[in-house]
Order: sequence, then C-alpha cells, then structure tokens
Amino acid sequence: MGEARIKKTATMRLLERFPLCCFCAGKRQATTREHMPPKSLFDNSFRPDKLVMPACTECNRFTSTADLTAAIISRWNYDSGDQERLDTKKLNRQVRRQCPDLIDEWVMSSAVQRKKGRQHLVKHGVPVPSDAGIVNIGVKTIQQLNIFAHKAVLALYFEHFRKPLLHDGRLYALWKTKEDFARDGIPPVLSDILPKYAAIAQGCWNEAETFEYRHAVNEADGLFGCLAKLRKGLFVGGFAATNVATLESEIENWLPPDELQVMAQLPRFRKKL
Repeated sequence: MGEARIKKTATMRLLERFPLCCFCAGKRQATTREHMPPKSLFDNSFRPDKLVMPACTECNRFTSTADLTAAIISRWNYDSGDQERLDTKKLNRQVRRQCPDLIDEWVMSSAVQRKKGRQHLVKHGVPVPSDAGIVNIGVKTIQQLNIFAHKAVLALYFEHFRKPLLHDGRLYALWKTKEDFARDGIPPVLSDILPKYAAIAQGCWNEAETFEYRHAVNEADGLFGCLAKLRKGLFVGGFAATNVATLESEIENWLPPDELQVMAQLPRFRKKL
C-alpha cells in the first residue's frame, strides 16, 4: 500500500511558501493564516479570502483584542444599519469577556462628561447629530489602536513585498477616527505620495466599502506607505523601510519591527500619534 496523500489546506500551502511570522520580524515560525483586516471587520464576519498573512501563535493571540477594538470603532457612525448594530452587540460581548476595561473606558458615566465630549467635537468642526451617542477613547483604547495600526502596516508591507519586515527595517504607524478628518477631510498630499489604490476583492465580490487603501511601493529602496479606511469610522496607516539606512533623517519616531508584545509596552503606545 502506498502512503495516503495529504490534501493540503490553504494554511499549509501558505506556510510552505512563507514559514516566518510577518508580525514579529520573522522571529518565530508561522503557525496560522492571519486575516488583515480581520474577519470581525466585515458584516457577519464574512469576507473574501484575500489579504492573508503568515502569523505565529503568539502574535495571533496577542493582537486579537486590538482586532476587536478596531472592528468595533470602525462601526461607530451616525447611520448604522441592522447588521452593523447586530455585529456591534456581538463584538461588544466578546470584548466584555476578553478585556472588560475597554468597555468601561468607552462608557461615559455622567451627563457632564457626555456634554463636554459633544462640545469638544463641535468646537473642532465635527457635526454631531443631536441624538448621537458620545463615547470616550482613553488610554487602553489608544494602546489597542496603536497595536492594530502597526499590525496593519506590517501586514500590508508583507502583502506587497511578500516577506516580513525584518530587524534591520523600521516602521511608523498611526490611526485616525472619522472625527479627525471631519473638518478638512483627508489631506490631499496623501493622494500624491500614495497614488495606488486597492480594496479587498475576490472575483466580482468587492468589499471596498468595508476596507480600501491607498499605497506606494518603492521596491528598489525597500520603502512602503499606506493609508487604509475601515468602514466609516477608522483610518490606519503608516510607512515601512526595509533597511534603516535608507532613512536619512527624522527617524526617532520610527520603530524596529520587533514583536508587537514588546512594542506595545513602550510609553508612546499609550498616546495617540
């Protein structure tokens, strides 16, 4: 009897081609496929099977709360539909089990806090409907969104270079809410430096309304930049350089692509960049 043939799964095929995790500078072996953006971003967690990256178990587990946080905040808008509200309830329950401090941080306990929050938004040119809920983005949320933004840039770097950003590289990432762009919109200069457009699609199935991004790739110098829009409520983006030597100046805010668990302990991750 000959040996039975093993039918290779999509995960097995990916890990054969790319055995190193793309989220910890290739420090550990990849063990799974990671979806970026995560399934939780999409209606009923249903998405095209595109934009998948090799990830180790440690990075996959550590960033799961950041994925949930981004999926929820991207749904914070003024005209949610039935599916969006249903998904938000499910995701909130997951966060309550996984990291209840986040829910506590979002809920403004007093009418005075909510009033101050509304006044702050209006002062900065954000049109706030009279019946809109006001939530608080505090230190714990900021930390999770910073983790997610760095993860997203590492993932999209891998998508376009087909290799992890290694220790000789550098990374800069940030995030913005829809309120950040409410007054003046997205700076036009970003369209100039990020001329290419992409969305997550599979055949005729296109999820551009859920996730789309602009990007630029300089393969010769190993440079990459991107800005992604997640649903209606969240933007993440940043830049990556394969080798720090290509960055001539102003690199103090660029980080080595060490594992996200280590990066998240930096004081800067507790502040919005």
